Amino acid sequence: MQLEGKTALITGGGGGIGAGIAEALVERGTKVAITDINLDFATAEAERIGGGAVAMQHDVTSLDSWADVVAQVGQIDVLCNNAGISQQFKPLVDVAPDEFARLLAINVTGVYNGIHTCVPPMIARGEGHVVNTSSLNGLLPHGPFAGYCATKFAVAGMSEALRIELEPKGIGVSILYPGLTRSRMSESQGGEMDPETAKILASRMMEPVWLGRAVADAIEQNCLHIITHPVHKPTLEARFTGILEAHGDPAQPDYEGGAFSTD
Repeated sequence: MQLEGKTALITGGGGGIGAGIAEALVERGTKVAITDINLDFATAEAERIGGGAVAMQHDVTSLDSWADVVAQVGQIDVLCNNAGISQQFKPLVDVAPDEFARLLAINVTGVYNGIHTCVPPMIARGEGHVVNTSSLNGLLPHGPFAGYCATKFAVAGMSEALRIELEPKGIGVSILYPGLTRSRMSESQGGEMDPETAKILASRMMEPVWLGRAVADAIEQNCLHIITHPVHKPTLEARFTGILEAHGDPAQPDYEGGAFSTD
């Protein structure tokens, strides 16, 4: 899909990765609607980016809020489900039930809500693109961060299956797996660490607009996976090697079943 002249909705665009995506899409001639739970943040980014970008308050956990945003924006050609929250570094057993529920509501159900609301009109037109923000922690587990990892693995799996469903209908799907990126979220995590570790972390942050440009390229080239921090490739290779090596003989000696297929 060529981005020039298209309209994109970016959730969680009031800073960080979402703002970087918005900036990069405006560079490509896209009309951009930036939404965020905090309208002041979204407005500040829209004014900074310019190019006709507009800002809206938006709660991704609410289908009513989604309906209001879509009514204001009109036709949405590109949906970027980017809104998300993180968690404190602590073991899963110490994550309170309401905290875990909030992680799921924003990071997973919020993505579903966007798909449920915005994709049917794309299908009717036979054109569109969806970008869902996962994380490198949606590919590589990290502790003590299991609650967050669970949500980002969910986004990755949902997105891969969604691409299979939508590809025959002319709709593209991409998954963004960002690593360390400058944002309010990453800065708040740094505040939980000792000063020296926080300093090292800050020095390894990527600027959001570069992730945004990778997203823009992926939309125009219809790429599924968007990896912006390839430094973790050896770790990922080791993880998948372990999974492949676990494939031995069937658990049932006389099992003759083949691969599952819906064909």
